[in-house]
Amino acid sequence: MAKFKHGWIGMAVALCCAPLAAANELQTPYGFAQSLIVEGEYQSASHAAASANTADSFALAAEALLSEVMLGLATDNKDQAKDARDLAEAALKLQPDHQNARLQYAIADGFITRETGNVSAWMKKLPQKTYAIVQDYRADFPDDARGDALLGAWHLAVVSKAGEKNAQKWFGASVADGQLLYNAALSKDANNVIVNVNYAFALLALSDEDMADTQTAKIWLEQSVQLDPSDHMSQTLLGYARTVLDMIDNRDAARIYAAMFLDGKKPIVLVQPYAAGN
Repeated sequence: MAKFKHGWIGMAVALCCAPLAAANELQTPYGFAQSLIVEGEYQSASHAAASANTADSFALAAEALLSEVMLGLATDNKDQAKDARDLAEAALKLQPDHQNARLQYAIADGFITRETGNVSAWMKKLPQKTYAIVQDYRADFPDDARGDALLGAWHLAVVSKAGEKNAQKWFGASVADGQLLYNAALSKDANNVIVNVNYAFALLALSDEDMADTQTAKIWLEQSVQLDPSDHMSQTLLGYARTVLDMIDNRDAARIYAAMFLDGKKPIVLVQPYAAGN
C-alpha cells in the first residue's frame, strides 16, 4: 500500500511542478528563443539563442534567421542567409553530427545559391554544391521528410530557372524527380505546412511548358489550409496559401505570386484574380 501511495504522491508532484518546469525552460536562452520564434520575433529569437553558445542554440539561432528569409521578411536575404550559415557552422564545430545544424546549413546554402546571379552561380557550380550538401543530409538522416523536400525543391527550382531541357542537360534536374522527392517527403509528414506550401508554390512557379495545370498544387494547398497551426511561420504560410488559392484559376497570376515567394520576396497580388464570366 505504501508503494502505491508514494506512486500517487510522485505523480502529483510531477503534475504540480510541470508548469513550473515549463516556465523555467522558457527562462533559458534556448527556451526563450523558441517562444519568440513561435510569435514571429525572429531577430530577437536569433540573438537570444546565440547568446547561449551551445550547438543547440546556435542551430536555433540560424533557424530563426532562415525563417524570416523564407517568409520574405528579411531586409537582405543573402546577407541574412550567410549569417545563418555562420551560426550553423558554429554549431557544427561544437557538435559535427548535430542534425538541426546540418539542416539549417543546407537551407542557408540553398538560399545563398538562390540569391546569387544565374551566371555567377553556374560558374561557381553552386547548384551542384547545394545538391551535394542536401544529398549528404538525406543520407545521414533518411527518416527526415525535410531532406527529401529540400532536394525536391532543388530540382523544381533549377527547372524553374533553366527550363526542363536545360535543367536536365546541365544539372540532371527534372520536374518528375522534384515531384517524386516531394511526394516522398509528404508520405513521411503529410501535415507539414512548410513542405506542403513550398511544394505547391514550386509547382505553380513553373512555366506552362513544364507544368501545364495547377491541379496537384491545388490539392496540397487545399489540404494545408485545413490545418490549424499556432506558430507564426505556419500561419503566415497558410495566409499565402489562401491568397493563391483565390487566384488558382488564373495561371499567370498564381505563377507571379508563387515566384515572388520563391524568390525571397513577400508575395503580393500583382494581377487581378481571374473571375469566371469576365
